Amino acid sequence: MPTDPKSQYLKEALAFLDGQRLMEPCVNEQVGFDFQGLRKSYRDDPEHPDARLIARFNRVWIYDAALAIYADLKARRFRQAGYQVGRVMQLALREEEKGFQGLWHFSYNTKGDLFIDCRGPAGANAWCLNALYAYVLATGDTSPLAWLNRSVRDYLFKLQVTDSQDPRFGLVRAGLYNADDAARGDAFGYRVYEGRLNHPYQHVILEHNADSAGVFRLAFRATQRHLPREKDFLGALIHRHDLLLTAMRRAFWQGDHFVSAMDEKGKLYLGTDRLPSVAVDNNTWSAHQFLPYDLDLARAAIRYVEKRFVLQRPPARVEGMPGTPLPKTEGSLPGPEGLYYFPETFVDPFVLVAPADRRKMQETLQPEAAFGFILFLMDAAGRTPDSSEREKLEARANSLYEQAIQLLRLYGPLGSPYASANVPAIFSTLNSVTTAATGVITTAILQGVPGDDFIGVAPPPEFVVDGKRPA
Repeated sequence: MPTDPKSQYLKEALAFLDGQRLMEPCVNEQVGFDFQGLRKSYRDDPEHPDARLIARFNRVWIYDAALAIYADLKARRFRQAGYQVGRVMQLALREEEKGFQGLWHFSYNTKGDLFIDCRGPAGANAWCLNALYAYVLATGDTSPLAWLNRSVRDYLFKLQVTDSQDPRFGLVRAGLYNADDAARGDAFGYRVYEGRLNHPYQHVILEHNADSAGVFRLAFRATQRHLPREKDFLGALIHRHDLLLTAMRRAFWQGDHFVSAMDEKGKLYLGTDRLPSVAVDNNTWSAHQFLPYDLDLARAAIRYVEKRFVLQRPPARVEGMPGTPLPKTEGSLPGPEGLYYFPETFVDPFVLVAPADRRKMQETLQPEAAFGFILFLMDAAGRTPDSSEREKLEARANSLYEQAIQLLRLYGPLGSPYASANVPAIFSTLNSVTTAATGVITTAILQGVPGDDFIGVAPPPEFVVDGKRPA
């Protein structure tokens, strides 16, 4: 009997993730922590131009650690998930001992090099909090819960702007970073515990706010279930979530789509076309958070993504398949359909793109973006009362899923490229935990595993936004 394609992909992607686990001591002496048991974010390839920077030293991104926990949860590998939960909590406690108040830094080299990214973006840290809360809800293990709630109070609440006269009122600022280390330019990352190591960003990134909305929702659900006497904390979560979503819509919704970022004075970041910058996650991850409150907004965002971010090869570039030289573009036959992440006009404080790479950035398929949109489409289908619309949304989600797997298959049975082309400092064809873990999560959800704790976290009924309860 032939193997179900989803089950076969799930088996292969989990095998890739298992192969990424650090099986021997991997200590970054700068933080004084052993990363053994976590997953290195990229598979090394001696021939790949990006490997020296992002793979050679077994670098771990905290966002990928969060996705790996989610992947094990969705595969019902609770013991593996619990081990990783313990490790990332221990890392955060070690960071606190070193003086960093931002929970986790963005990424860490774990073998042969002391680099630590001196930035602590709120979005990546919110993702890790989300994964830990999802673990508590999935397993009933409450041992992380008190620490998680303290982290929300002491970290995320403090990043939220509560001055009603501030144009950023209600929004979550972009995190903490070491201002002195960042100023070292190409030498940054090697003195992250010296000088101004807890300097707050003043700009706001929409994606970080969507991630924070998920934290508030999961924190409420876990606390209400296991620590219901925490009335003040539960009430604060309800209030701050309302402020957050109201502010996200006010600040970033532009008629039929969300835009990306705002500076400390409340001005939107403009792209090279002098229009507010936009990225695909603004209208998949962020719009997904509004789905329980405003189906029409979600529909508009879906149409915008279809119009703006979907492309097929060609013109999409597909590079670096096994046995082919880099960075040659492979073939001219019509190939996989998918989503790109950033338009060539994109500008924001975290994404620095050389002018020569801008067109290529818009021609690069990014599997994580496709998987996020697939989940948005499926959730929207489940919430629409119109059967015809529901069937169309489901069919579109299934079609994009098949195309995403087709793209990954070009890179072999364990293929998990982060993107279909190489754009320096932005995208790489190296096999990545981001792609494999997101693929596992999406596949498991399509097979029927509950997905209400992942992108578009289901809000509890108590979470009223602008006077409206979730549908």
